[in-house]
Amino acid sequence: MSEAPPRRVHEEGHEAEPLFTQLIVFDGDCPLCRRSVAWLLRHERRPTIGLVTLQSTLGHRLGDHFDESADQLDSVWLIRSGRLHRDSEALWRAAEALTAPFAGLAQLRRLPQPLRDGVYALIGRYRHRLARDPGLDEAVQARLLAGLSPAQCRALDLPEALAACV
Repeated sequence: MSEAPPRRVHEEGHEAEPLFTQLIVFDGDCPLCRRSVAWLLRHERRPTIGLVTLQSTLGHRLGDHFDESADQLDSVWLIRSGRLHRDSEALWRAAEALTAPFAGLAQLRRLPQPLRDGVYALIGRYRHRLARDPGLDEAVQARLLAGLSPAQCRALDLPEALAACV
């Protein structure tokens, strides 16, 4: 399991919330999706990934900001450096943060995007049948965000106006 996420330290020396440099926004009701994000957390090089479900208020707020529909549950988003990447692009970009040999999955970017997205869509169509329901694993629960602080918005290069979402 990966180490604890980086934390800001208040001037008084107290720890603040963890700061993530990327968010994965996923279908929280999908067994395959929950298993996949738990797998990502176990294999990330450093704890940089925060999690948000598409069904959450924050998921909808992020969707509105990026002009994407959080109601389209067959998609996964990766938010990093102020940009939203979706579907197969989100997956290969997330793989860049993994330990070897799994970081090699980032090489999927070399495949033509229509092929990557076609395979992604096919898996997405059957995602509820492809995995048994593990529930929400403890590591996943620990990384789920209900809202963003101004510091977290800065770490993600997002407008601080998104910090109003609680």
